[in-house]
Amino acid sequence: MKLLIIITLLTQLLFSATPEQVERYLSISNAEEELLGLESQFSRMQNNFQASDTNASEEKETYDMQMLTIRFKEYMQKYLSENEMEEILQTYKSVVFLQFISASGATETDPKEVEAYVKTFENNESSGVRRELIEKIHKELNNKEAMILMFDELIKPLIQAAPGVQKIDDEYMTKSREAYLKSMTEKAKIDTLFATKDFTMEELEELLNVVQTPAIGYEMKALYGGMAYALKEFFLTLASKYDISKHQR
Repeated sequence: MKLLIIITLLTQLLFSATPEQVERYLSISNAEEELLGLESQFSRMQNNFQASDTNASEEKETYDMQMLTIRFKEYMQKYLSENEMEEILQTYKSVVFLQFISASGATETDPKEVEAYVKTFENNESSGVRRELIEKIHKELNNKEAMILMFDELIKPLIQAAPGVQKIDDEYMTKSREAYLKSMTEKAKIDTLFATKDFTMEELEELLNVVQTPAIGYEMKALYGGMAYALKEFFLTLASKYDISKHQR
């Protein structure tokens, strides 16, 4: 048994994604920008909670937001093998995939512009073939199994750890999970639709070929799982030190 454990540990160490691979991934994907955005956003949240806390005599240690990126890197390196990460990095050599990543990472998009485009697209009867392609792309990029990771690893523990919460039954948790999945799926579908608005049919077909590769499945599961792992410690720390219900409107 000890020999089996040692072999397993050695296998994980030898074949896990390397730190260099993870750094390359962060440099070419949207992950680093998202993490930096989260660091800034949650730093403000933490500061606001501290500033509005009525118990001013009690000093509360702040959470180091740089841990979000550190924990994300740690998860990616442990979860993905070296070969899987190399396959993921290969997908970023596709020009059309990089165009999609760039369009998806746009932060200055006007919500009204998105809404207007989606409405026009849905009312266009001639967009049937294009709609089918985009639907397939969306399903590959935002598979349910990957999205559920975020709920099970982050949302569920937070619900259970909320101050003053009574014992939550399975039915409530199931309904919460379904509502979360529906909301996430609808948002992801709209994001995919808008990000591909300037793509030709040929580019959409090429993009579909890229996202249908196993590498995208590896990436999405690792991405959702890594984000949940990175955020979980911060939110649980926040919940243990602050009564969040007092800050809700």
